[in-house]
Amino acid sequence: MDVYPLKFTPIYKEKIWGGRNLERLYNRPLPNSMPIGESWELTDLVEGVSIECSGEYEGRTLTDLAQNLGERLLGKTKPMPDGRFPLLLKILDANDILSLQVHPDENAAAKIGGGAAMKTECWYVIESRDGYIYKGLKPGVTPEQFQEAIESDTTEQCVEKIPCKTGDFHYLPAGTVHAIGPGLVIAEVQTPSDTTYRVTDWGRGREIHVENSMESIHFVPSTNKVPGAEGDTLLVTDFFTVARHRAGAGQGVALPGDCCIAIMLLDGTCEIRYDGNTEPVVPVAAGDTVLLPAALEKPTLQASTDVTWLEITLPAN
Repeated sequence: MDVYPLKFTPIYKEKIWGGRNLERLYNRPLPNSMPIGESWELTDLVEGVSIECSGEYEGRTLTDLAQNLGERLLGKTKPMPDGRFPLLLKILDANDILSLQVHPDENAAAKIGGGAAMKTECWYVIESRDGYIYKGLKPGVTPEQFQEAIESDTTEQCVEKIPCKTGDFHYLPAGTVHAIGPGLVIAEVQTPSDTTYRVTDWGRGREIHVENSMESIHFVPSTNKVPGAEGDTLLVTDFFTVARHRAGAGQGVALPGDCCIAIMLLDGTCEIRYDGNTEPVVPVAAGDTVLLPAALEKPTLQASTDVTWLEITLPAN
């Protein structure tokens, strides 16, 4: 099976806190007039599977491609135990505050059971309109104090509120209590899990998950330290590495070879070239996500305008 840069049809998720900013930012034809909170750009979950939208594999799922391309897609990266692709990429549009929530680590997920899966994530702020996030507990907050705050609906007093500007980056390992405030569009890179436990929903009436939240939260001092960050590299974890790169109009940039990477273009337009030639090319516009198989020969990003992108690399394991 041949390989080429893969582009998938976004999967849109209606959320009560969502908006229509992906229309404004990326000229996307969103469905109807519903508030879209999440665009799943690259996903291989039961809750949503990406479908290739061009080329030889048009119409085929990421599940199918991961299983049939094998190492030609993943290189030395192992798939999930069920054979699925080991990464989930989203764009979030928060017009209202999200629930205060937490995702379990592997130990908490095993204790909770019922299909719970570990989730570690990070956020790159694509746009901030005076936005903020809640991230981590304030120093010294104990499980007993937080349980009381849940019961008295005062959890906001226990978590760190952080103002956000465009270009900010935040790491949220499993066990970090958090929420995205209104006015933010965010690129989210995460392990492939949609397990989320709400601590509070700010009175909107959706189900909250007090017991599972308390099992999942890490009651340790809050920290903004990002592991492995150096130069253009924003984050290094056991699950993925995230880097931010820029190129000027007309500039060509060699992309990593022999490994599976994803490109999330944040602004501008470019082409992905491969096989060491100016042809064939895959056009990429702001807001697009492209998956580059490990077996792709000599991938290059050729900037048509000034561009900024996130480069997400899967580990060899």
